Amino acid sequence: MSDFHVRASTPDDAVGIAAVHWTTRRAMFEDLLPPEHWNTETLGTRTEGWMRILAAGNKALVAEVGDKIVGFAMKNPSGPHLGQPPAKSVELHELYVDPAFHGTNVGHALLENILPPGTSAQVWTFASNPRARKFLQRAGFLPDGVTATDPDTDLLEVRLVR
Repeated sequence: MSDFHVRASTPDDAVGIAAVHWTTRRAMFEDLLPPEHWNTETLGTRTEGWMRILAAGNKALVAEVGDKIVGFAMKNPSGPHLGQPPAKSVELHELYVDPAFHGTNVGHALLENILPPGTSAQVWTFASNPRARKFLQRAGFLPDGVTATDPDTDLLEVRLVR
């Protein structure tokens, strides 16, 4: 297992968070999305987005090995999602771990720090993402039967709650 630590993000973390976000999405969804999707979802657009998010004062948790960000997590108050009302007041909005660090407990540590065990929350994930669904199920998140189709990807999302 790699030695890592978890800490609160700063605006200077935008590039590292974006790299994990884009690399992980590309690894998980490259075969599910058409090639042209990656013309608009680029590392550059992810970096610009994270610069705006963190500059606005939003916070994430990051996991680092040395000075390299290898994962991140973010929670938000829940709101409507693709026309569906929220089921819980808190939402796990993002949790991504660099694929090279899957199985090293980084994701578990991020989840426990952002939403301690037993915290009531919801999360949306793609139905076609069995790795994430299994990970979240082990943490107590179960499907509540609500689904929605993401208009940007045309992929089915499922809501999980605990």
